[in-house]
Amino acid sequence: MSGVRDPATRHTPSLVPQSRPARVATLLLVALAYYAGARLGLGLSLVEANVTPLWPPTGVAVAAMLVLGRRTWPAVFVAALAVNLPISDTVVAAAVTAVGNTLAPCLAVVLLHRIGFRRQLERQRDALAIVFIGALGAMLVSATIGATTLVVAGTIPIGELATAWTVWWTGDAMGVLTVAPFLLSLPLSWEREPWPRRRWLEAGAFLLATTALIGWAAQSHLPLLFLVLPVVGWAAWQLQLRGAAPAALIASLVATWAAVRDRGPFAGLSVLEQMATLQAFNVCVALASFVFAAIVSERRREESELERAAAELEERVQQRTLQLSTANARLVQEIRERSQAQEQLTVEEARSHREHEIAETLQRSLMPERIAELPGVGIAARYVPATADLQVGGDWYDVIPLPDGLVGLAIGDVAGHGLHAAATMVQVRMALRAYALQDPAPATVMRGVHRLVSQLRVPEMVTLLYLVHDPSTGSLCFTNAGHPPALVVHDGEATYLTDGLAPPLGVTSEALFTEATHELAPGATLLLYTDGLVERRGTSITDGLAQLAAEAVRSVATAPALDLEALCDEVLDAMLDEHQVADDVALVALRPIVTADGSLSLRLPAEARVLVQVRGAVRRWLREAGIADDDAAEILVACGEACANVVQHAYSGDPDAGPLEVEAHLAPGALAQGSLELRVRDRGRWRAPADRGGGWGLQLMRGLMDDVGVEHTDAGTTVHLRRDVAIGARP
Repeated sequence: MSGVRDPATRHTPSLVPQSRPARVATLLLVALAYYAGARLGLGLSLVEANVTPLWPPTGVAVAAMLVLGRRTWPAVFVAALAVNLPISDTVVAAAVTAVGNTLAPCLAVVLLHRIGFRRQLERQRDALAIVFIGALGAMLVSATIGATTLVVAGTIPIGELATAWTVWWTGDAMGVLTVAPFLLSLPLSWEREPWPRRRWLEAGAFLLATTALIGWAAQSHLPLLFLVLPVVGWAAWQLQLRGAAPAALIASLVATWAAVRDRGPFAGLSVLEQMATLQAFNVCVALASFVFAAIVSERRREESELERAAAELEERVQQRTLQLSTANARLVQEIRERSQAQEQLTVEEARSHREHEIAETLQRSLMPERIAELPGVGIAARYVPATADLQVGGDWYDVIPLPDGLVGLAIGDVAGHGLHAAATMVQVRMALRAYALQDPAPATVMRGVHRLVSQLRVPEMVTLLYLVHDPSTGSLCFTNAGHPPALVVHDGEATYLTDGLAPPLGVTSEALFTEATHELAPGATLLLYTDGLVERRGTSITDGLAQLAAEAVRSVATAPALDLEALCDEVLDAMLDEHQVADDVALVALRPIVTADGSLSLRLPAEARVLVQVRGAVRRWLREAGIADDDAAEILVACGEACANVVQHAYSGDPDAGPLEVEAHLAPGALAQGSLELRVRDRGRWRAPADRGGGWGLQLMRGLMDDVGVEHTDAGTTVHLRRDVAIGARP
């Protein structure tokens, strides 16, 4: 009979009928079995014709619901009603009794399913569950309903309630204990491995021995029923449930017949005593049969699983041994290959070491070792490498002193990292310096660098921002090749210089660059930076630019007199993560130097190259002070002579040039006249003058100035120059 799993039950799917005719036939078969078992049980009645110490229908009902599902309850109810109608005083009493006969098996099956019962009875917990839950526990319901119905219907007096209840409960429990295991063992004949002929002969021998022994004990007046227990237990040991269940059924049927007929050990006992003895015997038979069979089955299953696990372990050990042998052979081969690779790696390491030294040399040449001190402006710069393990980045900057006191500023970025990017950076930086010294005009310089990048065929993108600042006028001329715009902070406002834009270098064939100008007011701050300062993954660059502007304004506003070095540190701390810098960052800050009292103060290295810058700074200061051209020309000659002497003589014995300090002050007098004072100071030691006809510089200064004084101390030499001049000669 084909079938499907019934979700309401937990039984074997193959035993559940699928078609409607099959289900009807199954219900009819269950009803007939229930009715036949009832007729057999009524033949053993002790109380009226209703109460019997063995009620096989309960075993039929429990087994049917466990195997076929609780949906068989209508067949149980109809058969129970058919059995109870002839023996009940009223139809109502018969119906109530039938309800009790149906409800008790249903409750037993529900409780058994709740604890995970398996009908094969191959576990100790299943055997104990059917004894104490299915038989002794759930059958209290049918006994209580049935005995109470007899009293209410007047079938028995109230005084016989205890006896009727005891016999009823004993009969229903015995039906579950004896009949249900026997019926549950029947499907095992085709669900488990078929028995050989020897097993069938052994089972037959156990049944004959059980029948003979229980038949003799039931006729004897001696209490010898227990002699059948070893036989039943032996059957359980040898054949498990399929051999123990029939033997237990025979032993219970014969013992029940003896109790009903007052035979053997039951003779002369009261009904309660007979039921107690019978119940105890049947429980012992159940424990010695299917409970013991379940224990044996469980132990043998565990033994089989252990044997299978041992076999699997042995197989895995063999496989693992084979794998280890193979791995060992492979390891030997890998050792040979690694030895060869190690030799090659040594060569590669030497090559990598050379490349690393080249990378370090290029990296040192990328950024200026120090920023030259330039008259009229303050400059600070920072370079922050990315936290990733990269040897060379693509960001760079440069500060270039230009003729006529101009200042060139450049900041750029070569996309990518490594030696190629570093080499490109060096070439671009050197080319920009060369073009700027030849012609500092931003557009001209940018065109020259563009032609170079186009010839280099650089695969990465190159951006560049180049500016020229005139400290004397405050003008700023610039051009931008795809680089983030410069930022100007002044009077609490931030302005990005977005003019003069052009594509990155080398992207287009034509060099179309335009210049833009901006007036850098006194006290304003100019910031140049690379994209690593404002770009964040997952964030718009517009937000990064807005944050930079806000942080720059805040830093300048909270400390207007803050030096540029500290300003750069504050901006970097606000914009960058201390522990994770995703890209290299270059930052340059420039601010025109403003003197509150109109004086001039310069501090530069005593090198020949700075004399032009000193001359330009003094000339601008004289022009701003309104000194006439004739006076200014002579003052410049005298100041230049003093500075040249410092460069030539003050640090001649030192490996490095010391400082050259120039200070100028104009004291107003009467009638648009004033006194100009100049001091040129060094921190060195002049060597003794040689008798080579020198000393013309000091005479020249005395001829051009009204008063000249030279002061020699251990801390250095100071030349004092003074001249009376007309003030306001210039507008």
